[in-house]
Amino acid sequence: MIKSKATYRSLYRIVFFTGLFLFAAPSMATNYYINGRLGNDDNAGTSRDASWKSFKNLETKTFLPGDSILFAKGSSYKGGFIFKSSGVKGKPIVFSSYSAGADDVLRTDRSELQSIFLHAGAGPAPSFTNPDWNILNGNIFQIQGSYIIIDGFYFHDNTNPPNSDHKNKNVQKMGAVYFALGTQHNVLRNCEFFHSPVAVKIKGSYNLITHNYFHDATDTLAHSWGPMAIMIVKPHNEISYNRIVNYGSYGGPYGSDGGVVELDGIDDNFEGRDINIHHNISINNHGFLELAGRNVDSITVAYNLSDDTNQFIGGGSMKNVFVYNNTVVRTREPNVDRYVFWTFNHDSTSITVRNNIFIVAQDIKVFGPYVKPKGHKRSMIGDQLHDHNLYFSNGDQDPIGVKPGRGDIIANPLFIDARNENFRLRKNSLAINHGAPLGYTNDLDGYPVPRNNLTDIGAYEY
Repeated sequence: MIKSKATYRSLYRIVFFTGLFLFAAPSMATNYYINGRLGNDDNAGTSRDASWKSFKNLETKTFLPGDSILFAKGSSYKGGFIFKSSGVKGKPIVFSSYSAGADDVLRTDRSELQSIFLHAGAGPAPSFTNPDWNILNGNIFQIQGSYIIIDGFYFHDNTNPPNSDHKNKNVQKMGAVYFALGTQHNVLRNCEFFHSPVAVKIKGSYNLITHNYFHDATDTLAHSWGPMAIMIVKPHNEISYNRIVNYGSYGGPYGSDGGVVELDGIDDNFEGRDINIHHNISINNHGFLELAGRNVDSITVAYNLSDDTNQFIGGGSMKNVFVYNNTVVRTREPNVDRYVFWTFNHDSTSITVRNNIFIVAQDIKVFGPYVKPKGHKRSMIGDQLHDHNLYFSNGDQDPIGVKPGRGDIIANPLFIDARNENFRLRKNSLAINHGAPLGYTNDLDGYPVPRNNLTDIGAYEY
């Protein structure tokens, strides 16, 4: 049968507008399931009954904005993978976990629950390790996409590099979670890292590392490197509400190295500026923050607790570093760096220090005096802008080392129980109501700031 031109035009309109509708219709988000105990990589992966087993499909399949990739609770994985898909603003791709629900339990006889838990997931967070340097340089999640959320996993026992120097830069390739160059708007939250010599490497921007627990990495990485929880290369990143314990190692050319956060100036792509580090708890680490690069600019360090064995902040050229409302305790031994702040380049260092509590050993000064070193050596930062801080040293009447600033106080802060790491204030502490208003809305515990119309000094508002 011969169709008229009008008929063809009608068919064309139907096909054309149907295509427009299909193109404009929002894609449906998909959940993908991975069960390292019972899955099969040949499955569809789109239900618990058809789960995948390994990382294989994560590298070969393209995932769409809004998709979730869920690992069974109680499962474990070895090795690593490269993930290239991206979400979009408002529709990230989420890595998380799944487990048996109430319906699974209620409809199953107790004697048969074990198989249900194996099938549907139960128990601890999914765990990941990569002890083999030959697999992605020890990376586990190597993220090459943007708008990715990684939520609620356990990473442990990752590899050290076989060697590292300024030529091969193997340390710069590390990171159990590795955000590659160019990645943006990724979130790492609610995860635990144990014995991970470099837990997180950030080579992208606008990433958030929050509410994680990093602990117990004490083996030297290489001749001049200690373990580090977080290494940052690019600007516009935020580190907040994390707990970091026992990161760093003794020995090597510096006597001690490693710690919580390092801006990695050895990386070829380094651009160290606009980093916000706030509301973190740091205990017994070999330094809180090292700005190990040139032309570091616009760094904010606020409302952190640092009870560590080495410096609070050290680095080379450090411009516009703002240090607000931290509680800094420097009494642990052996404290190899007898500094709270140090610099390689005094003439290009500018730091504003306000509303902090500093508790130091009797042979440590917070600021100075600055003495010009011979050669490339660390020195105190000297008389930087400082005001409304409280200083105390048991056995030293001058813990500041330079002239006190406006509103500075030398007095016992009267912590509730410093021996048991309770650095909150007693009601008669001079730190109460003696801070300068800075616009922050909550302290390290999450309590409102200010609580009595006046800001307190330190990380904890009374």
